[in-house]
Amino acid sequence: MTGTYHIWPITIGLIVAYIFSLAAMRLGIYRLSTHRRFWNVLLLLNFLTTVLIGTLLTLQVNYKFTLPGEDTWMLIHVDTGIAMTIIGIFHLGWHLWFFASLFHRKKKGHKKTTVTGGVIRQVEKTELSSQDIKPGKTDVLPVLSLGFTAMITQLVLLRAFVSVFQGNELVIGIILGNWMLLTGLGARLGRAAPAMKAPGNFLFSGLLWLGSLPVITLFLLFFLKNIVFIPGSLIGLFAVFLSSLVLLLPFCFLAGYAFSFYTWYLSEKYTANLTGRTYSWEAFGSLTGGFLFSFILVFLLKPFQTLGIVLLADIIVAGILVKRKQKYFKAIPWLGLTFLLVIALYVFPVDLFSIRFLHPHQKILAHQETPFGSLVVSKTGDQTNMYENHVLVANTLNPVENEEDVHYAMLQRKKPKKVLLISGGIAGTLDEILKYPIQRVDYVEINPWIIRLARKYFHLPENSKVRIIIRDARRYVPGSKEKYDVVLVNVPPPLTAQLNRYYTVDFFHALKKILTPRGVISLRLPASPNYLGKQETDINGLLYASLKKAFPYVLIVPGEKNYFLASEKPLSLKIANLVQQRGIQNKYISPYYIQDDLLQMRNEQIMDQLTPAKKLNTDMNPEGYFHQISLWLSYFRFKTQFLFIALGFLFLILIFRSRPVSIGIFAGGLAASSMEVLLLFAFQTVYGYVYLMTGMIITVFMAGIALGALSEKYFSNLAPLKNFICIELLLALGALLLPLLVILLKSIAVVPLLGQLILIVYTFIFAFLVGRLFNLGSQIQKGDVSHISSSLYSADLAGGALGALAVSAILLPLTGITGTALITAGTCLAAAGYLMGIAKNT
Repeated sequence: MTGTYHIWPITIGLIVAYIFSLAAMRLGIYRLSTHRRFWNVLLLLNFLTTVLIGTLLTLQVNYKFTLPGEDTWMLIHVDTGIAMTIIGIFHLGWHLWFFASLFHRKKKGHKKTTVTGGVIRQVEKTELSSQDIKPGKTDVLPVLSLGFTAMITQLVLLRAFVSVFQGNELVIGIILGNWMLLTGLGARLGRAAPAMKAPGNFLFSGLLWLGSLPVITLFLLFFLKNIVFIPGSLIGLFAVFLSSLVLLLPFCFLAGYAFSFYTWYLSEKYTANLTGRTYSWEAFGSLTGGFLFSFILVFLLKPFQTLGIVLLADIIVAGILVKRKQKYFKAIPWLGLTFLLVIALYVFPVDLFSIRFLHPHQKILAHQETPFGSLVVSKTGDQTNMYENHVLVANTLNPVENEEDVHYAMLQRKKPKKVLLISGGIAGTLDEILKYPIQRVDYVEINPWIIRLARKYFHLPENSKVRIIIRDARRYVPGSKEKYDVVLVNVPPPLTAQLNRYYTVDFFHALKKILTPRGVISLRLPASPNYLGKQETDINGLLYASLKKAFPYVLIVPGEKNYFLASEKPLSLKIANLVQQRGIQNKYISPYYIQDDLLQMRNEQIMDQLTPAKKLNTDMNPEGYFHQISLWLSYFRFKTQFLFIALGFLFLILIFRSRPVSIGIFAGGLAASSMEVLLLFAFQTVYGYVYLMTGMIITVFMAGIALGALSEKYFSNLAPLKNFICIELLLALGALLLPLLVILLKSIAVVPLLGQLILIVYTFIFAFLVGRLFNLGSQIQKGDVSHISSSLYSADLAGGALGALAVSAILLPLTGITGTALITAGTCLAAAGYLMGIAKNT
């Protein structure tokens, strides 16, 4: 057994979860019996897991048989034992109170007042339609505030989690999945809202908690990271899953519960089923929050300041409600306390203070939030470092990497005149290029804030030969009229779908068009010194095969990384000899350190180990991203399939326990999140990464959902269930059209405004159908409003969670846009077929 057990993450996580569980019970969100039942079930599950795995390990020791993944089983056995111990301490506290109560006289039971859940029956008697109801503005404000708060909080925390955990789309999928699952759980428990004794108090206190919890969550994320985990270590997928689950639980649970509560409260007040209307108001709040963050706040404010704006908005809404209820005396202290928190977020440098927790023993020189990620410049001794999303992207004392990044490619041609450098030029690479008698070097960088910070804290050569271009290289290269002798692609490995775009056959063909006849391109991948594992041979073999599709000559130069050179003309591996011929003075890439025969031997070893690629890495099928994810997962002993099997089992339980309409809503939620991911990826594929358009797509999607949920008059000639089935079929058709739409957009890429307009219209129509589906589901589902809203909203979020996780982590890397769209369409068709069968039988 190697490594350490997760004693601190489990202990801290369970204590925090228990505190918030207790707080939720005290707020009246659920009863004491529900609180204790949850922890009893959790204790039982940990007990059974510990016992069963312990028995298995005992048999393995006694009878000496081979147990695959023995270390993993031992890890789970000990971790569940730790969890069982902590939960056991909670239970001990319960029983100590029980024994103490034996010495006191018990009071007789108190009267229990509940609000009946017969809203649907009232609707049937009064025959009120939700369209006939016009709620007051103050009644709608809390719902709008909920959507506004949830959307901005999601965007801020998601960026923070990605930064802290050095995340990729798989990490994003895990976090979004947890977000939606926890929110769905809160919505599910919201069916107990009619039993709340003082619902008016929750309207006020719930808003203040919704505004305050994001600030607490963000601070805990920064503060606990290097306490719970070893500083500088890679954080595994299970640790990301567990950490995000614990930290997101309080806010997401409260947000989900609040939606069900507001739906019940408004429906009870107006004696009509307002589930669909509440869903649309919440979507309008989300639309406002998403637009404000994507186009304004992310450029102007830091994370804690942004959350201060959210908290201030919730305080204002809570103050309006208090004024209406005329309960100033009890409310003023709480309003004042939370307002002081808002002031503190702007007066004190909370963001800089929190960032220091992530970079211990370093002097923080600058911190900049950008649309592309979080940038931190620090100093360690004489070395200046730049981190992007907590990943080191540049430092000033690394001459080996600077020389390798440049000279392997530049030495291939006698007199290179024009050089294109794509990323990675702020820490010495440009100085290495300027050792050659070039005419000009074009340095393309996607993030302008990197250049701004580099000018202040790094050495960017002030040379007329250097031209800095702020643009995405995937957009610059196809439109460039320049011809380059050397192109240096110094981007990180394809660990995300965005980075994978620089390693595809499509990009290689685009590079080929801007090269001179003897031009050379260079890419790089991380490498082991002497042996390549399976995942490494897969990704290296894939890149080699993809380059060979565009260039007849491809050469791998082994160094601290594997450097891939490609050209239309022959390439040489005699690096030491070329350095002498060109007369370049280097510290590392020189005959004193480089031996050509050793390079040749290592090159042959690598070529012998490469796995022949069955597929190529393309924009539509990001195989490189999948292989790089596999390589990243191989660093951790936890078997990822266990997590996916457990989540799959959980979703199956949810499906089989759901009503037919909830299954349809589940499929709609899955289609919505799946298509949102696919639309973002499709836009990225066709036009390159444009952050503002990404924000626009999300904004248009939320607008479509909001308007769709408000619509009542479409397909009016059909019965509600037939209407519901028709929309499921239309969602399937929309998913099937996406691959054709991508082909169309590529064909008219020369007119980007037209293509972007088509994509926006498509996005709005698809989102409109999703919103309409939820509205219809709320009309068809039987039961009281608290059960309708909680079951449909939780089903919608569960489908969204599965879609976000499955598409980003599995389907898109494995099957590409076309395969993922087909699977999404198949899910909607299956739901429609199931509902048709139900309709026929009933």
